[in-house]
Amino acid sequence: MCHAPASQWTEALPLVLLGMRSAWKGDLQGSSAELVYGEPLRLPGQFLCPDDDYLTADVTQYATRLRAYMAKLSPRQTSWHGASSFYVPRDLHTTSHVFVRQDRVRGALEPPYAGPYKVVSRQPKYFTLEVNNKSVTVSIDRLKPVYIAREAQVPAEQVDDDVKRTSSGRRVRFPDYYRP
Repeated sequence: MCHAPASQWTEALPLVLLGMRSAWKGDLQGSSAELVYGEPLRLPGQFLCPDDDYLTADVTQYATRLRAYMAKLSPRQTSWHGASSFYVPRDLHTTSHVFVRQDRVRGALEPPYAGPYKVVSRQPKYFTLEVNNKSVTVSIDRLKPVYIAREAQVPAEQVDDDVKRTSSGRRVRFPDYYRP
């Protein structure tokens, strides 16, 4: 087998591995296949020379018995894997505005959600939204609540000319030596 000119080593590899796995190991008192499967492997030579109990079986009726057995088999019941529920945010039922997921192929750097849109009415499975001054019905599976930040109102008496606000709204006072 090692020197066969027509065969590749990849074709002989399964047979070599079968021989290694079914070889008796004295230190283990069995083969590695027996340790894994609990019984010895049936080697290809045993298929050609069957045991005595196979010789007593009626070989002429084998095809008939096989056909009858295969006719009794039935396929297993399939399961439906598409009935998973979607995650619905808890705040979705109390928010006044929502984002709508865009279920289409988007362009580069295009956001996955459009909006915010005002909620007109709520149903258990869909919301009616005001989109471009029209009422549109959208499934709740495509909605995400909008969290709108309230603008902080500063009383007029607290407004100071030395205090500036950053773009995030923090009050910052610059020292005099930074002023022109």
